[in-house]
Amino acid sequence: MNGAGAEDERVRVENMWTAEELDALHDPILVPAKLLVPTQLRGWSDKTPKLGRKAEETLQRAKDVFDNYLANAENAPPLADLISYYGEDYKKAAGEGFSLYIPRRPFPKELTDMRKERGHNAQWPQYDSFTRHLISDTTIKDEAFHPLIDFHLTVDAAKLFAEHVSIWPGCFARYRGGPKLYMKLTDAERAERRLPDKVNPTDVVVSREGYIAHRAGNVTEPTPSQKDYMDLYARKVSLGQPRLGSQGHVEKPQYPHNLRHNRVECEAQKAIPWNIRAAKRKYDGTPIRVK
Repeated sequence: MNGAGAEDERVRVENMWTAEELDALHDPILVPAKLLVPTQLRGWSDKTPKLGRKAEETLQRAKDVFDNYLANAENAPPLADLISYYGEDYKKAAGEGFSLYIPRRPFPKELTDMRKERGHNAQWPQYDSFTRHLISDTTIKDEAFHPLIDFHLTVDAAKLFAEHVSIWPGCFARYRGGPKLYMKLTDAERAERRLPDKVNPTDVVVSREGYIAHRAGNVTEPTPSQKDYMDLYARKVSLGQPRLGSQGHVEKPQYPHNLRHNRVECEAQKAIPWNIRAAKRKYDGTPIRVK
């Protein structure tokens, strides 16, 4: 790796993201564009599933059906209208644009524990807590999904299809089969769709932002640091990288599932509690002087 790439690598703090790039993820996105990587990944495995010829053909057929559907989704609702909870919080955070993340409110137990530790008047959020969560198919209203793929995909093909769909902002796939019971069709739903027992269909949802990005041909370009990381990961996988958790293993490029408060917000606070300092130092690499 050249000198510039090595310098970029030293400041990465999470996966392929530098502290500055993590901060930028808090900002609303004003111009919809194809994402850097899918938001629905097929799992932690670095190996691409090997599909048989028939599975490959049905996967490509499903991709073609979806691409055509997305290209004609001019009436798709905005992402803000698709999420199932914290809608007003999301709209306030997204402002004039949209976001891949939804603000995360504390659970009641977290508030109770915080007040026990720091006093009854302690205010949320604390800076050692995640504050935004990556939007996924489970964040989307069930009724927003459209029954698009009415032919069978294998489990592995369905995972690859979900990646193909979720490279577009606000677009997700939901495979109505596999091991997740809550995803499976009920007998009544299967009868209503007139599907054979062995066919597991796939539902999709598309957003206005995904449609605009596809129509306009906008693409999110990686920073030099991100491109170096993606290239490094590809090389590691091609050469047979060490197993997950081993030294030298490089994680799959992905969007962080959770975001902490950005550094600007954190620096604006006074009297940061002592137990937050270590987490902050780990996050942005900046030593904090304790008086």
